[in-house]
Amino acid sequence: MYVELHSRSAFSFLEGASLPEELAGMCAELGMSGMALLDLNGVYGAPRFHLAAKKVRVKAHIGAEITFLPEHPTRLPLLAASRVGYQNLCRLITRMKMRGPKDAPLSRIAASAEDVTEHASGLICLTGGEDGPLAAAMARGGIEEARREI
Repeated sequence: MYVELHSRSAFSFLEGASLPEELAGMCAELGMSGMALLDLNGVYGAPRFHLAAKKVRVKAHIGAEITFLPEHPTRLPLLAASRVGYQNLCRLITRMKMRGPKDAPLSRIAASAEDVTEHASGLICLTGGEDGPLAAAMARGGIEEARREI
């Protein structure tokens, strides 16, 4: 059975178009057992998605896609595997957002390797899509760089 692990809601401006309730409803309509919602740099749609999914008996997996700037810019799709993971995800996002004013560029509010390491407990990092760590490593150095990244 297919479970989408990397969807974005309309709260991820210019990257997602559907409201969280619509995503949960479509899961139920298609007979999917669950879906993961990973809005960009926040858990904006998570409360609405969780409530809507509960109503239609679909498992709501919650996470976020985090802008990550170690040596090379990328995005980390992070899923909360537990309550501790959700707490760590929220703490990581808060730390990122506290770095600058609300209109600060993403390069200034991105997570560092130290931030992610400190808040990694209870989180699952996916390889991501075209903006994810695996694709970035492949673009930098091919299969060998991708193996090192993983």
